[in-house]
Amino acid sequence: MDPKEQEEAISKILSKIKALPTLSIVVAKVIQVVSNPLTSASDLSKIITVDQALTAKVLRLANSAFYGFPFRIKNITQAVSILGFDTIRNLALTVSVYKVFTGESTSEFSHQDFWKHCVGVAICANLLAKKIKYRSPEGAFTAGLLHDIGKNFFEQYMHKEYSEVLKYARENNRSMYESEKELLSIDHTVVGKLMAEKWNLPHELAAGIASHHNPESEKEENVMAHLINVADTICKKKGIGFSGDYVQLPVSKEGRELFSLNDEGEQELMTLLDKELKEAETFVNMPQ
Repeated sequence: MDPKEQEEAISKILSKIKALPTLSIVVAKVIQVVSNPLTSASDLSKIITVDQALTAKVLRLANSAFYGFPFRIKNITQAVSILGFDTIRNLALTVSVYKVFTGESTSEFSHQDFWKHCVGVAICANLLAKKIKYRSPEGAFTAGLLHDIGKNFFEQYMHKEYSEVLKYARENNRSMYESEKELLSIDHTVVGKLMAEKWNLPHELAAGIASHHNPESEKEENVMAHLINVADTICKKKGIGFSGDYVQLPVSKEGRELFSLNDEGEQELMTLLDKELKEAETFVNMPQ
């Protein structure tokens, strides 16, 4: 692709991103009020319950085996009180973002397998965050869920071109990240970053989306970028769902040091990940 063609291809993609639907008003308000220290559980509840579909999904997730409460959470106020603002914000945010992406699975791209990969990365990132006492394990979970939203964009808005990328990656044993750059001139992390900016996502989430293939480039939220990078690598090694990648890489030297992961520690993490995934069935089935 010559420079002019490359410039035109990138320009076409950027115009499609600009035309993306905005996040719902409800979720935009959720993000706003959670950052206000004076917000009460009742305030947050009033905002979410305006959207009945969002309310139903948040309650379904709050009552899932993943959180494991012995009693049923009956309303959003109770959910906020028990699970906390960050968790409810992140659940509302995740449900809203994924409502934008629906589509039929193809032989090249299964939406269900792709989502399972994202759930696996979310759970693994959450486990790693707790291991090092990171300030926001919930943020790591949500960043894991959303880390590949750029791939969703390609699949939905550039379906034909992306089918070629998937085929090229498989036949040439190249990573999706490299194949996207070679065939589309732009990769899913750049697209994901632009989407996060359009939707005003918190910077820690944007960092996990934008820098999970090169965490060393992220200065402000470096730990988050490494969390998603290592979680993504481990889930690919374990074959949790399918991200479009056939290439498996080892955990980076920096990741091993940051999370104190030797071979034994990596195996322990994988065992724990298996257990948590069994309890996260509601998350895996969420987009249906």
